[in-house]
Amino acid sequence: MEYEGQSLVLVSDRLGFNDKPLIMSTLAAHLLGLMDGRHSLLDLQAHVMRTTGQLVGMDELRSVVEKLDESLFLDSDPFRKALGRRMASFHQDAIRRMQFAGRGYPGEATALRARLDSFFPTDAGGPGLPFQVPPKQRLVGLVAPHIDINAGGPCFAHAYKALSEAPGVDTWVILGTGHEPLEHHFALTFKDYETPLGLVKCDGELAGELSRRAPRDLRLSEYNHAGEHSVEFQAVFLAHLQPHARIVPLLCSFSLEDAEEDRAYIDEVAGILGGLAAVGGRSVGFMASVDLAHIGPRYGDRFHPTQATVGEHLDADARLLEMLARVDADGFMASMLRERNRRRICGMGPLYVLAKILEGKARGELLHHGQAAVDGKGSFVTFASMAFYAN
Repeated sequence: MEYEGQSLVLVSDRLGFNDKPLIMSTLAAHLLGLMDGRHSLLDLQAHVMRTTGQLVGMDELRSVVEKLDESLFLDSDPFRKALGRRMASFHQDAIRRMQFAGRGYPGEATALRARLDSFFPTDAGGPGLPFQVPPKQRLVGLVAPHIDINAGGPCFAHAYKALSEAPGVDTWVILGTGHEPLEHHFALTFKDYETPLGLVKCDGELAGELSRRAPRDLRLSEYNHAGEHSVEFQAVFLAHLQPHARIVPLLCSFSLEDAEEDRAYIDEVAGILGGLAAVGGRSVGFMASVDLAHIGPRYGDRFHPTQATVGEHLDADARLLEMLARVDADGFMASMLRERNRRRICGMGPLYVLAKILEGKARGELLHHGQAAVDGKGSFVTFASMAFYAN
């Protein structure tokens, strides 16, 4: 970041232990990258001298380390103790507590209902209010965004109008994008999700069956649900529009390297998920909570996007969405691998797994496709909503 003519670095904690970012000099931030457990303070001091010719005193280095330690930015005893307390509190609670009420959406029920309803009118870019119609097609899958609800509200509304007008799904398996690394690429929780509109209940029987059938432990990264928004935002809309539905909250995240090296396992989990539809006589739907391209300086690009850039990426999205509408999981992944996901599709894992679950069983329909600016430098995120109906 630039501040008063200086280039500085803003360091924030994505794990949520400290909500107060640190502003550091570029030199201090560079030293942070060397704090990997293999370098002493003397090593850091020598490195600065070699690279800049500047002598940094040991007291100054200790002060930097102490500040980082106080902020829980170092893998140290204070951090491990804080982590242990938080994990114990999370695991002992039967409810996954809401984290974004009052920040990402209104925390009071009446205001929240009004805000969610405001995204449906056509003059706001929405699809129109849901209305009761005899279901002509059986809804089995859904794609909805997980971008900030205020930025992507109409796109959410298109997805949830389709959901509201095709009743009959008892349980939604929500494939939430995991924004942090996950053990074994998936993270399952049995917790009910809290919202200002009440609890969205977990289908414990179905979650238990998934856990039992999976070849690896799907709960090793369960704590990642604590601060992740991709399931929470869907729970908010479900609490408003389908409050009796149950969910199986399952985060999903894997890299391109994982997709190449561990595809058989990922496909096996997708097959197990598809088989859950036959458990217990309930109707099961699968929902991918995803965003698409992330472009601009905010995401590491060295250029400022223009409207032409936005159009280019919406066109590239359209080709991916067409593959998904055909439920072509292998074609979708081949495209990701070919491009090395240079457009930073935030939801590659859930989209692939959704397509793998539904391939040969459904067809997709694009409902909405849009984008939102996220800073003053032209950075933007694209997103879409889709419905999948049984063949």
